[in-house]
Amino acid sequence: MKVKLFVLSLMCLFSGIIYAQEEGQRSQRRQRLTTEERVKAQTDRMKKDFELTGAQYDSVKVINLKYAKKAEELFKNNQEDFAKNREEFQKNQEEQNKELKAVLTEAQYKKYEEQLKTRRERGRNRGQGQGQGQGQRSQRNN
Repeated sequence: MKVKLFVLSLMCLFSGIIYAQEEGQRSQRRQRLTTEERVKAQTDRMKKDFELTGAQYDSVKVINLKYAKKAEELFKNNQEDFAKNREEFQKNQEEQNKELKAVLTEAQYKKYEEQLKTRRERGRNRGQGQGQGQGQRSQRNN
């Protein structure tokens, strides 16, 4: 019985280590992509998800690149001011959405909005556990 428990513990330990390494590798791959590569991947996903025409694909790619570069600049210039950064990112996203709405059909844009909503909800759910600890840390530091 003790041997089985020991073996089970080792299996759990190794599976956790392997998972952590895979997650780290995925994260590193994402970080190594240039802005243009990320935009191409994003636009390719949009082409598939929203069945973009060739002309729409080209327009959407230009819009995505424009706002990705703006977001990158915002991040570089305002890393220490999270509140200001957040407002600027939201403004940037709203402007991008307006431009995309002009390019996409009504049905495509509706699907795009649903996708954004789903991503926001996932982000909120993911951040709930982390946000509490961060808030407690910042209160202790004050």
